[in-house]
Amino acid sequence: MTSLGTIPALRDLPPDRLADLGRRARPARFAAGDLLRWAGERASDVVFLLSGTVVATHGTAGGTEVWPSRWTGPAIADKPAVLSGEPAPTGLRATTAVNARLLPGADFHRLLHDEPTVTGHVLAALARDALTGRRDLVHSATLPAVARIAIRLLDQDPRRATAWPGSQEQLARVLGLSRVTVNRALNRLSRSAAIRLSPGGVTIIDRARLAEFMAGEVRSPSASHGTGR
Repeated sequence: MTSLGTIPALRDLPPDRLADLGRRARPARFAAGDLLRWAGERASDVVFLLSGTVVATHGTAGGTEVWPSRWTGPAIADKPAVLSGEPAPTGLRATTAVNARLLPGADFHRLLHDEPTVTGHVLAALARDALTGRRDLVHSATLPAVARIAIRLLDQDPRRATAWPGSQEQLARVLGLSRVTVNRALNRLSRSAAIRLSPGGVTIIDRARLAEFMAGEVRSPSASHGTGR
């Protein structure tokens, strides 16, 4: 089983503290599609995600789901839901097979109180998530789909072979776009030789080309304004 020590926030903990966490955090496995928590439910446990991917879910009036947040292990998933103590506005769903440890919320609060390195990492991660969410909101209101998708792909860990290891439907849910819109934008990026599409997901072929394409989409409004058109 993957160790809790692989989770970035816990890497600097001494072995005895990790062992204590291992005793307190019960093991859990979920299949792709399993719901870990319903929307409107209080999060009683923090999810130490050892492997796999989970998403925050919100159902739309049309019966589809939007996924405003996504975590791939090793990571701590949906920290705000536990820290707030309030009913979470989104659910939590596994999109792949998931191996996790579930730590009671009270134990997580004690961990943050007792271990400054964990607290510092969690606060930095929450700040990054807040700024990313703010940026994504601006992008959703101001940028075309192809630019938003290029940004999302470039945001992914460059060490991973596949920038988006999922379906176009899943990418659409993360971005709050229709599948048709995502398909058209990906085909456009593919024709530009920036990415390659395959059944396994999206692979970046030329990061510079993709960044160039993205920057061109972002800069076009100001460029037009500068020419007085």
